[in-house]
Amino acid sequence: MGVRVRCFAALREAAGTSETTAQPGPLADVLAELQQRYGPAFAERLAASSVLVDGDVVDHDDRAWVDEGAEVALLPPFSGGAAALR
Repeated sequence: MGVRVRCFAALREAAGTSETTAQPGPLADVLAELQQRYGPAFAERLAASSVLVDGDVVDHDDRAWVDEGAEVALLPPFSGGAAALR
């Protein structure tokens, strides 16, 4: 089963997939596994991204354990927004 990893926007493009799995373990190790698997372009985008574990925002270097069956969401920065009001 592993850890479910969901990639959005630029990370999805760099990985070539919107969803994958990784081995359970410390979050930093989970992210390192993904960087090794998907390469430098993915790693560069990941460095500027938000990481959520089961819906909670966490730091990239968090040593918290990511359990089997957990979901990690990788969200690159988004830009844009509503037009200025007049």
